[in-house]
This record gives sequence, structure tokens and C-alpha cells, in this order.
Amino acid sequence: MTATEQSTTGTQTGRYTTEDFHRDALEIMDRHQDAVSAQAEIAPLLQRLSLQPDILPSVDLENLHTTGSTATILHQGPEGRAALMLLRLPAAAPTPIHNHNCWGVACVVQGRNRYWRWGRRDDLSDPSRAEIYLVEEFDHGPGELAGWGDPPQDLHAQQGIDEAAYEFVFFARNPNLQARAYFDPDTGEVTYASAVEQMPTRC
Repeated sequence: MTATEQSTTGTQTGRYTTEDFHRDALEIMDRHQDAVSAQAEIAPLLQRLSLQPDILPSVDLENLHTTGSTATILHQGPEGRAALMLLRLPAAAPTPIHNHNCWGVACVVQGRNRYWRWGRRDDLSDPSRAEIYLVEEFDHGPGELAGWGDPPQDLHAQQGIDEAAYEFVFFARNPNLQARAYFDPDTGEVTYASAVEQMPTRC
């Protein structure tokens, strides 16, 4: 039975849990070597998870990106593979423009989220400089998805609209296991820092 077939039932109660999703995502990544195919199969399962009633877990969240966002890794495989994050995005300020170090997909669970996708025009030869441009800006709400590819296709910023927004975010690999890149669109400067001081993890 494939992960897609398994996911039609979830647990014995019919409820699709974060544990069910993570099991399915790992199985999908085992079957697909390319990111595009894996992402295409994982995205609707993440959407299903996000639309489950009362699915937001009661867990501690830690500061992310130093601008008011908070998050925790709910599940991850060996060496951070297939990481599922719960993310809270306040309305007070957007995240800085940053990368994810890998491909992934996000789905809003509660609230509305504004998403800015950025691209690069430079040749990536200088790790301290980047010429970036805004590709698109859009708002999305519960059950709506946003996906990105491997670097350098993983640049973005986000912000809750009117109130905090919550998302489930799936990463091919825990993005916090290495420094994140932060981009200044005006000066072209790229800096590197840990996105979190301490990211709590539930395996």
C-alpha cells in the first residue's frame, strides 16, 4: 500500500494526524528521487492535514528570524530529513527575506498569510552579495498552499494579515540545521545566521 492509499484512512478514527502525515511524507521521499515529484505528492497531504478540525497542537514555540515569528519542528526523520514545522506568523511585521536551504511546501491552518516570493538575477558567485527581485506577492488562507524549489528558488518573506497566521511547513530537510541566508534587497548584502537560538523538536 502506498502512502497516498494509506492517507485515505489515516488513523482508525479516520482523523489524519501529524504523525500520519509524516509517515506518508517519508514514504513518498523514499520513492521519489526528484523534488518536483515528491513535492507534488506531499502537497495535497499537507493540505488535508491543515484542514483537519482542531489540528493545531499545543506546543511551545521559539523565536524565529528575530521579527516575532515563532515555530517548532514537530517531526523529522534521521539527520533532519522530512521535517514538519508548525509556524506562527504575527501581523506586526514581516519576516526578513530569507532562504530555506531546501525545497518545501507550506499550508495555512488558521488566519491569513501574505507571501512575498523573491528571485535572484546574479550568478551566485559571491556568497555575500545578491541581486534579488520580487517575483510575486499573494495572500492565502486556510487550506491554501505555497511551494518552493531547492536553492536559489527558496527566497521569500511572510506576514500574518490582521492577526497571527499559523502554517504547517514541510521541508525536505530541517532548514535550521545550517545557517540561513538573509537578503537586503536595497544594498544587495547577504548575511548568514541561525534562524533560531533553540528550536524544540518532537520526533
